[in-house]
Amino acid sequence: MRVPGTSVLPNPRPSVRNRSPLIFKPELLRPPSPWKPRKPVPPPRRGREFVSYVLILVGTVLCTFVVATYLWMYVQQRLLLDQWSKAKTSPDNSLTKLSIPKIHLEDVVLEGASVHSLLLGPAHLTGSALPGDPGNAVIAGHRDTFFRHVHSLKYGDDIFILRSGKRFHYVVRARRIVEPHDRSVLGSTPDPELTLITCYPTHAIGPAPERLIVVAKMAGAL
Repeated sequence: MRVPGTSVLPNPRPSVRNRSPLIFKPELLRPPSPWKPRKPVPPPRRGREFVSYVLILVGTVLCTFVVATYLWMYVQQRLLLDQWSKAKTSPDNSLTKLSIPKIHLEDVVLEGASVHSLLLGPAHLTGSALPGDPGNAVIAGHRDTFFRHVHSLKYGDDIFILRSGKRFHYVVRARRIVEPHDRSVLGSTPDPELTLITCYPTHAIGPAPERLIVVAKMAGAL
């Protein structure tokens, strides 16, 4: 209702519809953080670089030495096999060949289980019976070279010894693990036997603490 002599004043309060929403920004209330410059990364020390180069050089030399040793080892064994092949029909041939078909082993056996002979192939233990003769013939070999698959031999597997124009057939009858100081495996036997010795575990890295023994008995000679 309008009263005579009066006027309508505009509403000083703005309409709620025209208000902009209030947005609260917490980051605006935080004081600005002071700028911190990055610390310069110090260059690598020359001493560390020198040591790293020396280690790389030493590793390269050791790897080269190992590869060269294995190559020389197999070349020498190949020469022994060629020498045995040329004189295999001669009764005066002093070389002995060890053949194990299951593990594809065809190597000449050297006399005397010394450090040098074991590098060139399996070695016959001096003082034990000669392979093919009555008694216990002991042959040793490194687990990481010529005897690396001997652990695969089982009861009934064939082993052949070729010496002085004759071929001796052995059959695996036992295998066991013994301590390094156990010398009972070297004892003599009344019947012809063949004992193979290598370190165990065969796939161990570093020195192996035990010995794997494979015993075979003669089945016949040709």
